[in-house]
Amino acid sequence: KLFALVFLIISSFTFAQKRYVDVELIKNNNDTIHSTMMVIVNLFNKKLINDASFYKKAILVDTNKKKTAKIKAREIKSLSFTNLYDRKVTYVNDGSQLKVLVFDGKIKWYQRISQHLMDGSISYHDYLVNEKGEVFQLGLFNHRKNQLSKAIADNPELLKEIEDQRMDNIDLVDILTRYNDSKN
Repeated sequence: KLFALVFLIISSFTFAQKRYVDVELIKNNNDTIHSTMMVIVNLFNKKLINDASFYKKAILVDTNKKKTAKIKAREIKSLSFTNLYDRKVTYVNDGSQLKVLVFDGKIKWYQRISQHLMDGSISYHDYLVNEKGEVFQLGLFNHRKNQLSKAIADNPELLKEIEDQRMDNIDLVDILTRYNDSKN
């Protein structure tokens, strides 16, 4: 048993793949830091960044890849970088950890991050927040179409279109974008 535990720990560290991304980090006091952050990528897909490597604390490094600072999530207002798929991603404060800001508009779409204690896997819990601060949970028991209909109830034209769509991520962003454009 001890051998298996030691082997698991050593292999976890051996196969952990470190990469570095340039970040813009805004602290709660509005200080802006432009730096490089260490992230862990997937063993099999070197472009897939593991959010567990920074959603509770960001490890900043210098040009020689030496650690210069560890900033806890509770001190971070927002963290933005271009991921390894060349897509800009933004994380914002969610108390003691960061959450993903998927869409920023009149209605914001967030993904709360949680990590399983036993295997370290990451789960995302989606929700929308309108300008009034009302939260609309998206998930297994809260179908996207129903929750989005509640969130955009003041736009009858878009309400009709929701029924005809599958409401995957692309459809959701499309509806949120058009809702945002109609309110400007």
